[in-house]
Amino acid sequence: MFFLIKDITSKAFDQISSTRLLIKINIFRSPMSEFLSLQYFLYHLKAKLLFKFKNRKFKLKQSKCSKEFNNDGFSTFSNKNIESECKSILKKLKSKNNPWDSENRFNKSASKVFKKEFISIFNNGVDEFIKLSFNSDYYIFYHTLYRSNRFSKEKIPQGSELWHADGGPGSCMNLMICHTHINESNGAMKIIPWRVSKKLLGKLAYGYKRLIRSDLNKLKNFDHSRMAYRELKCNLLSEYIKKSRSEFFQPQSKTEGTIFAFRNNCVHAGGFTEIDAERIVSIFHIYPSKKQTSIEEKFKSLHLKSKPLPLPKELP
Repeated sequence: MFFLIKDITSKAFDQISSTRLLIKINIFRSPMSEFLSLQYFLYHLKAKLLFKFKNRKFKLKQSKCSKEFNNDGFSTFSNKNIESECKSILKKLKSKNNPWDSENRFNKSASKVFKKEFISIFNNGVDEFIKLSFNSDYYIFYHTLYRSNRFSKEKIPQGSELWHADGGPGSCMNLMICHTHINESNGAMKIIPWRVSKKLLGKLAYGYKRLIRSDLNKLKNFDHSRMAYRELKCNLLSEYIKKSRSEFFQPQSKTEGTIFAFRNNCVHAGGFTEIDAERIVSIFHIYPSKKQTSIEEKFKSLHLKSKPLPLPKELP
């Protein structure tokens, strides 16, 4: 009788907890604490009001891509200028001797080394897209340039290659610049629309807690590390996606220069290539900003990653 009551109580508690997460996701687009999410939300609201006041002579209308981003949680676009600058970056990368670190990341500040190219890319549609999506100016928190490749059949997806959501602030935009072409064979990122992602994350919150409570001790050789728990959650999410037959978007382009912007809490996976395929991309983490700056001013920073995210009080 005691164990029955305990099980009913724990199920009720887990249901309340997952419902709470769903409410946060629907309001703030983030699973973070309500207090912190509210701070990011209010900061973005102030940024929008200041931007509207300072640009009141101009009527900014959302573009097709910014509407897609706000409705679906992602959008892609490109043009000849962006394609040309990405080709220039690839050419410079090939001329460098061993530019990658042990984790396949560019071993210097990409924003500094390829400053001219990135300023041109932002001048040719990216800057406008971000402002139209945010309805405010923006701040580049960090920028990483990396490559994905695979030389062994034994290698399996891990980390960001598994289905997951980042869990960051709802106001954060992940902006990917694909320097190489992208398709299924070279690991183009897969993403599930926001309306479906919300349901999956709510289901995951409850299912993961039940799994931890009831079945974890039955799992053999489980090492209880942070990465082991993360992989367990990713695998459970993958099962839900398969069972529900959730459709995902995976962009394809025969040319360089696709811009792939997405919300960090849309369920996504990527970077796992076929044998001998390669994908080289830049990923920017971008936040709304109350401070209006030019593109040149934005790229005065090295954009090196020092921590996972900025607190609201640290945003400019």
